[in-house]
Amino acid sequence: MKTAAILWFLPLAFVALLGAMLAASLPLWQVFNQDPDYYYLFNGLLVLEGLPPTDLGHPGTPVQVLIGAVLRLMHPFTPTEQIIDTVLHQPEHHLLVATLAIYPFVAAALFVLGRAFYRATGSLWPALLAQSTPFLSMIIPKFSLHPKPEPFLIVAACFLVAAALAVARTEKQSDRHAIWLGVAMGFGIAIKLQFAVLGVVPLLLLDRRRLFLVYPAATIAAFFVFVAPALPSYEIFLDWWTRVLTHSGAYGTGEASVIDPGKFPRTVMKIFGSKIIFTITIIAMLVVLAAYVRMRRRGAMAANPLARLAVGMVLAQVLTVIVVAKQSAAHYLIPALMLTGPTLAVLWHITAQATDPLWHRRAWQGVATLLVLLTLPASWSQTMELRQWTREAQSFDMSRYGGCAKIYFDSSSALSYAMQRGDMNSQGRYSPLLATWMPKDEYTWFTNKHSWWDEGLVWWNQKIALAEILRRHGGCAVFRGSQPWTLPPRVKKEIPGFAFDDNCKAGEEDVFTKGILCDGSPVQRP
Repeated sequence: MKTAAILWFLPLAFVALLGAMLAASLPLWQVFNQDPDYYYLFNGLLVLEGLPPTDLGHPGTPVQVLIGAVLRLMHPFTPTEQIIDTVLHQPEHHLLVATLAIYPFVAAALFVLGRAFYRATGSLWPALLAQSTPFLSMIIPKFSLHPKPEPFLIVAACFLVAAALAVARTEKQSDRHAIWLGVAMGFGIAIKLQFAVLGVVPLLLLDRRRLFLVYPAATIAAFFVFVAPALPSYEIFLDWWTRVLTHSGAYGTGEASVIDPGKFPRTVMKIFGSKIIFTITIIAMLVVLAAYVRMRRRGAMAANPLARLAVGMVLAQVLTVIVVAKQSAAHYLIPALMLTGPTLAVLWHITAQATDPLWHRRAWQGVATLLVLLTLPASWSQTMELRQWTREAQSFDMSRYGGCAKIYFDSSSALSYAMQRGDMNSQGRYSPLLATWMPKDEYTWFTNKHSWWDEGLVWWNQKIALAEILRRHGGCAVFRGSQPWTLPPRVKKEIPGFAFDDNCKAGEEDVFTKGILCDGSPVQRP
């Protein structure tokens, strides 16, 4: 009982951190939250209706299914049409409940991971080191506090390592071991395709038949089970990933090539250089594994069943960096970052075999102290940063522009913008309904190409010209977005010679005005 209570401490602490960061960053329609929170909300509505989700870039199907289930459970006896209307009128409330529903899965997965290491090693030290993994890079909590793939990647990584530990410590393998590994892998890949790189973790653990037959078969079967609700939309998935894999740039852009050889090596080094704990852990593990092999050859050290697991984890971490370097975004590293804690745990276990117990205990007490000293300030800083972003975004009062058109361009802190983008990721299914009651003076300008609807200026289910908007609102318009370089070319294409009257900042967003100044006073024309 005491051990179980200790093993719940870090999982619950991490969930508490997620809660604090979530509270600091609300509402979820702010520019630094909405991608893909609102995409997932609207695809959850599709699932609620029994329709296939259409936002399959991750693919993320299990998260969308969970959101659909949460929406149904929130209104168990309400007709589906009425639930849809309620959710569209109260999106933040429902999205927040769906977000909080994910956190218990994260806590349970971290507990399972810690318990697996405790059973494998008989010590709480490696269990706690393994559970510390989501604290060791602020990328993990920052992206895991949302209703999107990242928190479920934590769950998938925990279960994969726990299943691998079961194989490592067993004296007699069975197909059941390979099947559980495959289920964890299939689930992770259904969450986010980059998780597939972690498939090398059990590389040295399984025998040939299970490694090359049972494990892949279980992975493929599990993947199709977890993405089954989205299979009718498979063409969207194939089109997206064909472009991503056959072009050298991010998100399917760039030249027709797998990578850009001029940038790729520098990007790999930059990733390793920016993730200090992650990189030092890999280097330390490689050094210890080299020493372990030498001592084993000399007969000076008994075989450690976790050493083979360590090889797979290090290989998975390095390969993930190589894969992500093509389309470098920090949160794509989360599957590999989730192996940092388990790698430290295996380091503890191997070094315990070859060092004096007193020295070993003191050394790892020092490591633990250093990790705490690094992670506590980082957690506080990240929370305060989110609070500051929220304060800045909310401090700009758009209500001062009454009577003017509000045109939100990529990407903007506005509920209507978040709803419009979310609906576009559900292929515009709910736009006709939203158009009946959403503000008539708010418009969306997709200044980048997005999914199936491309780019353009729209008001829900209708395309509209800038000149028409200005006519409707007496020549007064306010443009708000976080990618200001995308707006001027589109404006000048719509209206040659068009010039803004004022420009100001709203946190990380820019605001441009026409016919009115930033302070809300009208422009005085000569």
